[in-house]
Amino acid sequence: MTEAGRAARFLLGGLVGLALGAGLVGGSWLIAGDDGDTAPGAAGAPAGRDGELSAPAKLGAFVPQDKAVLELDASQGKEQAERTRDWDSRSGELLSEAHGGAAATVRSFSDSRLVSFFQFAAVRGPSPRPYVPYTDPAALGLEKPTDESATFGKVDCVLHHQPTNAGNEPEPDSVSTVSCQRSDARLTVLVRDVTGDLTHEPSEVARLVDEAWDGLT
Repeated sequence: MTEAGRAARFLLGGLVGLALGAGLVGGSWLIAGDDGDTAPGAAGAPAGRDGELSAPAKLGAFVPQDKAVLELDASQGKEQAERTRDWDSRSGELLSEAHGGAAATVRSFSDSRLVSFFQFAAVRGPSPRPYVPYTDPAALGLEKPTDESATFGKVDCVLHHQPTNAGNEPEPDSVSTVSCQRSDARLTVLVRDVTGDLTHEPSEVARLVDEAWDGLT
């Protein structure tokens, strides 16, 4: 087996654990959804009340994870790609049900190297702004609270900070993006479970939400 083949096999073998781990640290879902190149009205594709939703074919430099897996190794990645599509589809059904049958879509994305990942979700309907419990970092001797909300334009993000002692400048990689969401009365777009280098750039995650929003409105 070539060095490239061994690397591909290693990456694909770790994807299931990575996906499960991201779900655990990402907190409770704000929304969930469906997509996977499923035609409207097909099995696993909620019909919706106010027009179908389809996940973007690309967001920034990120592509659907199942396609990235197959491009990396079509033979080794087939099972993982099918599992990703199935889980996204099932999540979409749950999201649609939670919103009374509204159109919904979910898609797992990654970069071409399978280093940074996120899950995209959208639903035809409103969602509440994310809530983060209050803490006083000064009382804890910290420079920043462990969790906080941040707004980038019309996008609300939930951020997690690794502890930095008060008076010290936090390292750039000490912040992780838990989720970023944009919502109005007609549509909600969410990016969550962000991993890799992307998670340390909440403004870039918010930009991806805006990019998806512009394509759906």
